[in-house]
Amino acid sequence: MSITLNSGSQRPAPAPLTLTPPLPKEGLLPRTSEDVALNYRTQYRPKLLAAYAAKRAAKAAGETYSGAPCINVLNITLCFDGTNNHEPSDKLGQPPSTSNVARLYHASVGADSGTEQSRANQMGFYRYYMQGVGTEFKEIGEFEPQDLGLIGAVGGENRINWSITRLLDAVGRACGEPYLDPDVAYELVQKMGTSFTEEMLGATLIKSGDSRRREALQAPLLALQKKVDFVHVRKTQPRIIGLRLYVYGFSRGAAEARAFATWLESLTQVEVEGETCYLFAGLPICIAFLGLFDTVASTGMAYAMPFAEGHMGWADDIMRLPESETFLERCVHLVAAHEQRTCFPVDSIRRKNTPDDPNGPSTYRTNTAEYLYPGMHSDVGGGYSPGDQGKSLGGPQDVMSQIPLHHMYAEAYAVGAPLQAPPNALSDEQKQDEPWLEMAEEVHDAFDISETLTLRFNTWLAHHKTGPLEDALAGEQALLTGWRINRYGSFHFRTTSAYQHVNGKDMTQEEWDALKALHERQLAENKANHEGQPLKELSGSTLATHQEYRALKQGYEQRVGSERPIDFNTHKAFEPTLDQRQMDRAMIEFGRDYDPSNWSLALAGDAISWATIPHLLFGGLIYLTNEQDEAQEYRDLRTSGNQAYLALYDLKTAEPLTDTARTLTDFFDEQVHDSRAWFMNSTALGEREVFSDYFRYRGIFFDTESNKSLSPVARAGQVIGVGIAVASVGLSIKRHDPRYLVGLLIPSLGIPVFRGKVGFPQVSAFDSVTGIALPMLDNLDNIRAFSKDPGDMLKMVKALPTPPALSAETATTPELQKLLKATEAAKALAKVKDLLDKLPDESKMGLLDQVKGALGSAGG
Repeated sequence: MSITLNSGSQRPAPAPLTLTPPLPKEGLLPRTSEDVALNYRTQYRPKLLAAYAAKRAAKAAGETYSGAPCINVLNITLCFDGTNNHEPSDKLGQPPSTSNVARLYHASVGADSGTEQSRANQMGFYRYYMQGVGTEFKEIGEFEPQDLGLIGAVGGENRINWSITRLLDAVGRACGEPYLDPDVAYELVQKMGTSFTEEMLGATLIKSGDSRRREALQAPLLALQKKVDFVHVRKTQPRIIGLRLYVYGFSRGAAEARAFATWLESLTQVEVEGETCYLFAGLPICIAFLGLFDTVASTGMAYAMPFAEGHMGWADDIMRLPESETFLERCVHLVAAHEQRTCFPVDSIRRKNTPDDPNGPSTYRTNTAEYLYPGMHSDVGGGYSPGDQGKSLGGPQDVMSQIPLHHMYAEAYAVGAPLQAPPNALSDEQKQDEPWLEMAEEVHDAFDISETLTLRFNTWLAHHKTGPLEDALAGEQALLTGWRINRYGSFHFRTTSAYQHVNGKDMTQEEWDALKALHERQLAENKANHEGQPLKELSGSTLATHQEYRALKQGYEQRVGSERPIDFNTHKAFEPTLDQRQMDRAMIEFGRDYDPSNWSLALAGDAISWATIPHLLFGGLIYLTNEQDEAQEYRDLRTSGNQAYLALYDLKTAEPLTDTARTLTDFFDEQVHDSRAWFMNSTALGEREVFSDYFRYRGIFFDTESNKSLSPVARAGQVIGVGIAVASVGLSIKRHDPRYLVGLLIPSLGIPVFRGKVGFPQVSAFDSVTGIALPMLDNLDNIRAFSKDPGDMLKMVKALPTPPALSAETATTPELQKLLKATEAAKALAKVKDLLDKLPDESKMGLLDQVKGALGSAGG
């Protein structure tokens, strides 16, 4: 199967990736005072141009030039962290497990504490951090970890809107105002955003997020503009001539950063005397640098339905970068070469120049670059600790993500990003005049890279073949599969230092339950303290159980030789230590995937796969992948993986054939993690249900296009094509099992094959509460068709009539009338419960049970 997006058409070949640069032994941080001075000159250029303009204006007016005006440019750094990344608590780990976004935040000038950084604020430098979805973010009302954030990126929109309030804060402080009141900022976030319930009900289809933001920000921006004008007239502060933003993001945080760029462009674009300008509170604004680590904007649907891919609601139709080079000057995107998880499709920054031109080239905007880096999602964006899955045992300097961290720093520094430099790169004069430029010791240490890691990375780079992103990823998946055939297929991974490190250190189920319960108890204590309510004291059997849990925790700490008691990070969801289980099951699963004789396919089977989602918990856009393509991917990846194995290893001894093969093997053994093994074996998710995901190419979105044939199935919490709107929708899909199609492609495997005709999947919807089937529209074949350009189908989806709400008028069938009664009964019961909650306990006396019985009779 041809992988490239444009193959088989008259379109030009897609643009290739930018070549990933080798890493010098000394890394990519500035090394001399001249490096620092060059960054400063680049940063100072807007002020210099303003001074030249003032001089020319004075000359034109016949006035005497009195010297450079007292002006300032606000350099603002915004950092959007990835899913489950939480800098305030991650940095406290021993060693720290901060992501690359958090490390760039630490290295950015403009902290809001400390004398030197306060001086930096006065010079116009500000920095802000937005923790990842799924973690605690008190400022926007998330007081504890949220599973819906981990699964479906819920909370992303509020983080983006919070970042907009940070611009209000920076401009206000530059005008001499105090910090923007957190309560005021939170109120703005609420006004700008869409609640979870509203998103499920399709509220964004009625009132766009853009109109909400404009409406909420109109008064604050007008007031701020008046303040800016007042300060400029009074000359009590340096005249602000513009805002330059430096934005970083990882994972869903990278999607947030891209959404922020799109939303801000729309919010600030105005026409002034026939020229397009971008103004925030009357001040010119631009994004000088947008640095992205492996953008993922996916819905969480693939947790339950492995043949689904998609976008969260706030990420729909906005991943395309702004076209204006005036507004967005430079963008760099670093992509993970070996990520495979279905629910982590990457959003490339490549796109068609003209979205509506079917034959237009797929290329990159000017001043943007996309690079490939080895490893999984967090091997590029950071967040792994030394020892996770037995990798990087040499310490933080051996963690793979250090290399893309250096690259991103260097890219940003080259365009004037306000980043600190190592102490030995600064002259004595620079340290004295601008002390905020010097990295603290712990910040500098967080950029350390070992010689071993550098050597292995450069060896991989010399072996890597570039090209368009989809081709480069296919080549890297083949290389990784060749390594897995050696290490997983024959269980040779158990001989590695990584496996020996994790062997015997997993939590037992009893220990897991105990530590999870203690974590939840700590969360309850935190919540009680926040609400000012006393937590119910433990007594009797509950106290005994709690003490038993503590004893199990201490026993586990002793068993694994923990140097200190395990501290619970209640800012994030609890995660048990299960590294050995992850790697053991990865080897078993890969072996099963690789050898189809283990599939146990029935000779007379109906070749059908089912997936049922009881509730579409997530808005946004959900696609189905094509089972025929999945079978083809299995064949291609198995074939190319075998070829890679033969190029790397001796058939008799299974040992590497060359020094390069040995170095690559060590690299995958000791640096590259297995994110899929963690994903499927770290919690109650268990192993995947459908097909063999170790033999599937990663999904890629190129704006409205994809490297895979997709069919839209749900949007904004509703199944596409449903004929009636209800609050809670379930989804059922029936399709052919792709494993039966593999036999058609590789007859030598001798496995049962599907002999019938492969057609569209059967998609149906039902009410989640009652299970009653919902009516579907007819003639949906064009919309259901699989295409690598799903943007065209989305136009048809948007043209579908909005389904009417369930009511007495629309309940025209016995089934819908039954559903209407059940819905009304559920609403009435909810109201009664609300009333009862307000009554004293002694007044309830079984009243609720009586009401339930009455409502049950009425609804039945």
